[in-house]
Amino acid sequence: MRKVGRPKIIRGDISCPSCGSNHIVKDGKLKGRQRMKCMNCRYHFLPDAKHSHPKWKRKLAIKMYTNGMSMRAISRTLNIPLGTIFTWIKRYGNATRAQEEVGGS
Repeated sequence: MRKVGRPKIIRGDISCPSCGSNHIVKDGKLKGRQRMKCMNCRYHFLPDAKHSHPKWKRKLAIKMYTNGMSMRAISRTLNIPLGTIFTWIKRYGNATRAQEEVGGS
C-alpha cells in the first residue's frame, strides 16, 4: 500500500536551522515571506531570516550586565531586542560564570 500525502522533498539549498535536515517543504506565507517546515523535527522557519548576532556582541552584553548595567539599557545601547538580551544572559551567563569559577580556583 502506498503512502498518501506530501512527497519527500530533499532541498539542497535550504537546511533546517534546528536539526540540519534537508527534508524541507513550503508551509504558507508569514507577512508576505515564504515559510518553511522541516519534516523531520516539524520546526517552522523563514529561510531568509538572520538568526544570529556576532559573538562579540553577546560577550559585550554579558560583560555589561555583570558590571551592573540593566538589561533594558543594554538593549538600547546595542540596539538588540530586550528578549534577546534576556536569553543571552540566561543561556551564556551561567556558562560563563561556571567557567570563571573553575578557572579562578
